[in-house]
This record gives sequence, C-alpha cells and structure tokens, in this order.
Amino acid sequence: MGKLHMTYRLTITTLSPLHIGTGNVLRQGYDFVTHGGKTWVFNADALAAMLYDEDRQRFDRMAGGAPAGDLIYPHEYKPDSPLFRYILPGEVRSKGEGAELQEQLKDPWDRPYIPGSSLKGALRTALATVGWQQRQLVFNIGQLGDNPKTAAQKLVHAVLFGSDLGQNTPNYDLLRALQVSDSTPADKQSLQILNVQVITGGKLASPIEIEAVREGVTFEATLTLDGFLLKNGTAGQLGWQQDQLQWIRHIPQVVNAFTVHRIDGELKRWPQGPILSVYQTLQEILASLDQQSEFLLQLGWGGGWDSKTFAYVLTKDPAVFYQVVKKYGPQMDRKKSFERGDRFPKSRRVVVREEQAVSPLGWVKVKMERVE
Repeated sequence: MGKLHMTYRLTITTLSPLHIGTGNVLRQGYDFVTHGGKTWVFNADALAAMLYDEDRQRFDRMAGGAPAGDLIYPHEYKPDSPLFRYILPGEVRSKGEGAELQEQLKDPWDRPYIPGSSLKGALRTALATVGWQQRQLVFNIGQLGDNPKTAAQKLVHAVLFGSDLGQNTPNYDLLRALQVSDSTPADKQSLQILNVQVITGGKLASPIEIEAVREGVTFEATLTLDGFLLKNGTAGQLGWQQDQLQWIRHIPQVVNAFTVHRIDGELKRWPQGPILSVYQTLQEILASLDQQSEFLLQLGWGGGWDSKTFAYVLTKDPAVFYQVVKKYGPQMDRKKSFERGDRFPKSRRVVVREEQAVSPLGWVKVKMERVE
C-alpha cells in the first residue's frame, strides 16, 4: 500500500431493474402524459416558452393551472420535440389525471446514474455486517439507541471505527479511507416504467409505478483507497486494527460474504415462482465470480430493511430480536402483529406483471479493476 492512492475502475451492471429515487412524484397530465402507447415527460419551460410565443390563449390556460396534457395538440407529439424531456416505452396502469410515477434519479440531461453515496452506503453495510461476524461480537439490546434511525450506531462504531481510542467522531471512521465517485450516466433509453407492489404472505398490495433502469445496463465509476490513511503508522494513530485494514483491502470477498447471507434468506422467502428463479440465477452468478475482483450487491429502492441494516446480526436470535421489535413498537411493527420467530420484514417490494411477482429490484454485478 505504498502509493498515495489506489484507484479502481468499477464496472457496474444491473442484474435486475434498478430504482434510485429522487423523492419526487411525477403526476399524469401535469408532468407526463400517455400517448400512442408511450409515456411523454414534459419540458415545462420549453412548453411555456412555445405557448408564450405562439399561442397566448393556451399560455394563459397554462398560467391558470391547466394540466400540460390538455395544452398539447396530437400533432405536437414528436420524438424530437423540445416540448418533452424524454419518452418512455409503455404506460402507467392508471389512466386518470394525477396518477403518480416515482421519479428515477438522473443528471441534468435526464440520464440515469448511480450516485457514489448509494454504492458507498451499501458497501458500508456489507463491511460492518461481515466485520461483526468475523470479530464474533455478541449483540445485546442495550447497544441500541432510542432513535430507530440511528439505533445501530454503536454497533457500527464497534466494527468500523478506531479501537481503544474512546473516539466516535467521523475522523476515526474506517470508510474515510474509501471514496466512491458518481457513475457515468446511461442513455435515456435505459429507462423503463415498472409496476411495483408490496407483497406480504403472497398477497399483493396497491401498485406503485416507478421509473427504473433496465436489467443489463452498464455504468462506470471509480473507487479510491487512501494509501496515506491505510499506512500502518497513520492507521495505528487512528486506532484501525489489522482486521479492519484487511476488510477494506479485500472488498469483493467481504461483500460476497454478505451477499451469500442475503441470497440464502431470499431463497427461503420465495419457495417457488419467478422470483425464486431470479435468486437461483443470482446464486449461480455469485458462485462463478472472480472473488478477487467481482461482487454482487443490492442497491437502491426495494432492497428492504435487511439490505441496509445489521439485519443478520439483529435477527440471529429470535428471542432477542423480538425484544428489538417491541422496543421500537409501531416504528417497526405498525400493525402490532409481530410474534417471536416471525420473518422480518414480512413484506417485499417486487416487480409485478399480470398480477404475478416476477423480479426483485436493485441487484448489480460490480467488477473492480486497478487503474493506478
């Protein structure tokens, strides 16, 4: 680790549809409209400028709050028209005005990308979980904070922060030594509309329409390890132990160890059907990877509580986990129906076609290649 920085090219390929949301909701008639079997997303600024210059009557209607979908004539639906930001194949299921579409994160040119923060957050969960297991730490409920959003902070600090320093500030965080860039963008054509539903015990809840990146789309990003921080002298001053340094130097192996548990859990959740087949395929892909340079991980929306927390650690002992659920009450168990030994969470967000759950969301394959 003599060089100041070690930079790796990350080639990220979607193995199932990927949704990383903005938190914004697009509304039918106002932000988009369906026409000719496609979904047309408006460029509101271009529409306003065109109407102001060419049709003041329609402009006044727009200024008065009329939906954009009521202001465009059929002959104006053209693929190269500046009135539309982008066009998606297919339509949302609901045809009523105000029907909602969850927006995918995109760059200023409406091209989807993967933010470095999403990938680094997923890596953090994997490193912390596997690190806890390798150190054979024992969990007790007293380690959890009162705020469910930061409940596992002490658990994370026990694994990813410098040891024996009594310091819990970010300066001692092992992941200071790891930086992940935003990815390159993909083409607008990589986006699709999907119907997602929450499935609980085989029953489907109300549909949610989302924009998502298709399966088989490739992004590139960079991952950089800070060689100065990882030097023995500096690492020792920060309280980082040799096992911690090994985790961050062997990210693919550590992440794949985490993913083994995730896939095993999903294979038990889905005893039959298309989603079981997806996870069996993911298991085969995982077994075929070059463990020195490739890994599987789940990103974005739809991964569930157990993709972003110490789920494996917390749920290992059903009796202790029952206490965890009761500690946070309705924030974890809104219906107050959780019983000791129950699966948690009971539900999953999945892609649905023709009333059948067909795919999970967010699985990617990542290849790391040293570039400098």
